[in-house]
Amino acid sequence: MAATAARLRRGEESGRRAVPEEQQGEISGLSRSISNLGSSFGTAIAGTILVANLTQHAYAAAMATLALGALIGLATATRIPRSTPTAPTPAGARPRP
Repeated sequence: MAATAARLRRGEESGRRAVPEEQQGEISGLSRSISNLGSSFGTAIAGTILVANLTQHAYAAAMATLALGALIGLATATRIPRSTPTAPTPAGARPRP
């Protein structure tokens, strides 16, 4: 999970440069909200598995589930574009330097 969080933070930091200065507060708030939501879901899922005691190895099942979630998050994070696409220039217009 720590590796996923670090990767998302790096993406978040590079994403901050891709937006105007006046929107950075909104992006920071959105990023923290998503992070907190993920932490809440992870805690709830692990707690449910531990309390339900579905198997004799409930702790291992909870950790395996969280590891799977972290891998899904990491795979999703790698698909985030590194830069924002530029708008095509109209016909006959000169592109900006």
